[in-house]
Amino acid sequence: MGRLPKGFKKSAGKHPEAGDEAAPPEEQPAKEEHPAKPAPAPAAHAAPAPSKPAAKAEEHAAHSGSEDDSDDDGEKGPETRGKMLQRHKKEMAAHKKAVQKLGSKKKDEAAKLTTEIEARHARELKDLEAREKAAAAAPAPGPSVTAGAAAEAGAAAEALDGLALGGGGHKKPTKAQKRREKHAQQEAEREARIAEEQAALGPSDKALEEERLAELLAPLGLAIREIRADGHCMYRAVEDQLAQAGAPSPRPDHQALRKLAAAHIRAHADDFLPFIHDEDEQGEPAEQLEAYCEELEGTAVWGGQLELGALAAALKRQIKVHALGMPPVTLGDEHAASGAPPLQLCYLRHAFGLGEHYNSVSPLPVAGSSAEA
Repeated sequence: MGRLPKGFKKSAGKHPEAGDEAAPPEEQPAKEEHPAKPAPAPAAHAAPAPSKPAAKAEEHAAHSGSEDDSDDDGEKGPETRGKMLQRHKKEMAAHKKAVQKLGSKKKDEAAKLTTEIEARHARELKDLEAREKAAAAAPAPGPSVTAGAAAEAGAAAEALDGLALGGGGHKKPTKAQKRREKHAQQEAEREARIAEEQAALGPSDKALEEERLAELLAPLGLAIREIRADGHCMYRAVEDQLAQAGAPSPRPDHQALRKLAAAHIRAHADDFLPFIHDEDEQGEPAEQLEAYCEELEGTAVWGGQLELGALAAALKRQIKVHALGMPPVTLGDEHAASGAPPLQLCYLRHAFGLGEHYNSVSPLPVAGSSAEA
């Protein structure tokens, strides 16, 4: 086969390691000067000014009640999507630098670290999305999320307490009630800060790219079909395309597709070895190719154009990949004459804050639309 460009390959990232900064030592309070003679009227003396450490402590205590995101139970506010994406981006940038320092001789170690951080990022975003969906689907909350509603709830509780006392009494709010009202006010302030942060960040790179890709696919009668981001996204996208095309059972799942690609690479080693062999790596070319295939079929390492080419040949199907900024890339053109529709994927560079990702496509839900491009 011809020499394939190594396109559609995923980037990597790693946790940044942040060192703790030492706090500057506070100044010692100045010693008071004793007067040479006793004062005739002690009551006339003014109170001494507080020392700098005492002033700092007072200032911290004054602000801790209004600016701390923790509630009375010491719980910290959840990390917002904007902050999470910014943290992921910084971790990925730091990991890329770390991988470059490792060099090509530690490729396996770098790949393992990359897979771990990508899986962690995907898991964190998935958990965040689940929390957001649960919050959106929840009924009207008992403790109000706005300060105004909290005040109304407090007034209603006081009115009920008054009725319980015979209509003329006024029951003092309990500590639990005060704690609930304060918690409701803190939640309202936290929600307001989250909204401000999201408004300041604007649309994410993922949202912008998906919007532009959807506009690119719409004239072809296609829409993006979301695929799970777990390291198997390319193989899951091919699996989804086979299911949509009505491939006969048993259809290969993503794990079977990995083994199929590895078997084809082994069987056509001369075609793939120039793209796999690394002169800086230890071992003979055949050993490197076998290690590559074992990693392909036994781990969640991301796939790319090399593996798509192997799958196109093994499945005897044309595979077409849509992406922004370039014409569709087709693999297995020799199988286009079979009459079977191509398996179509779309490729994103800024998905899930992790980097590259493959999705499947599906026909637009519009009468008369064609799924073929």
